[in-house]
Amino acid sequence: MNVKNGFCAVVCFAALSCAACGRSNRAPVACDAARMYRMIEALASDSLEGRRAASGNDMRAARYLAEELREAGCEPLWEEMAVPFEMGDAAERNGMRDILDGEWNDSSCNVVAVIRSGRPDAEKILLGAHYDHMGRFKRDKGAAEAGVVLYGANDNASGVAAVAEIARLLAPYAAEFKRDLIVALFGAEEMGIVGSRRLERMLRDSSVVVGHMMNLEMLGRMRGDTLVLQGGATCRSDEVAESVPRPDSLFVHVADEFSAGSDHIAFARRMIPVSFFVTTDCSTLHRATDTPESLDMRGMEKAVNYIAEYLRRLLDADDLPPWEPKRELI
Repeated sequence: MNVKNGFCAVVCFAALSCAACGRSNRAPVACDAARMYRMIEALASDSLEGRRAASGNDMRAARYLAEELREAGCEPLWEEMAVPFEMGDAAERNGMRDILDGEWNDSSCNVVAVIRSGRPDAEKILLGAHYDHMGRFKRDKGAAEAGVVLYGANDNASGVAAVAEIARLLAPYAAEFKRDLIVALFGAEEMGIVGSRRLERMLRDSSVVVGHMMNLEMLGRMRGDTLVLQGGATCRSDEVAESVPRPDSLFVHVADEFSAGSDHIAFARRMIPVSFFVTTDCSTLHRATDTPESLDMRGMEKAVNYIAEYLRRLLDADDLPPWEPKRELI
């Protein structure tokens, strides 16, 4: 997660007009925690060296993720799933070249796919997470030693694995949905939310209308069985959140806070309602201890099942929640 502009961000969700909400005969989704853990291990491996944007390792991670999304039932939104973008001066402007080690390329990459519903004219939902992390620091920084790989298992291999798993769970129902689902894995979030800004502009330039954006971040360390849905600043989220069945042990905290610390901000600034899910233990953020072994996969499994059902209600809705900001956005 990018913390330059503050840690947790926002979300929201409004009242849905949806005849299917709460009355679907489909069985609840059940994610495969072992499959998610294998993806997290692959992304947080020594070979990818922390997936720093513009390092070359980000491109290798993107190619791996494109194959995973194909296997999950997605197809490219455009010609290829891996969509390169120029970094510009983002790394310099945000001070990352001064603190992060390694060679620097001029570009990074988003991974962009779609699950088509058969209703191409309806406004779409975008489900996303950033796949990049920090790589290595040049010098000691806080609890992180110079030269030690920052694996980014929770931040944000967990969110990426959740996106891929949710795509796999929902793809078989695509013909029943009332809108397409765009699946996006963003590059260069840690460099200043670069990839999501580039993608938002590309979607507008391609006349792709996004009616709601869902962002998943750091889902692997749940404290007190609490999943946070930050919201209320761009639209209402409480009504749909309450409509989703949950285990008795899962508490979903619907919050009104809004900050600019992750990829949803690129869409919220264009008056697109967003839903941002995050878990509550940030103790490994940007530390070498953010490894697969440190994750709470039991909690993540519950969170992902809940988020998948939340998304399914949006995909089933006759109308998506309108833009209803409570304050001027950051």
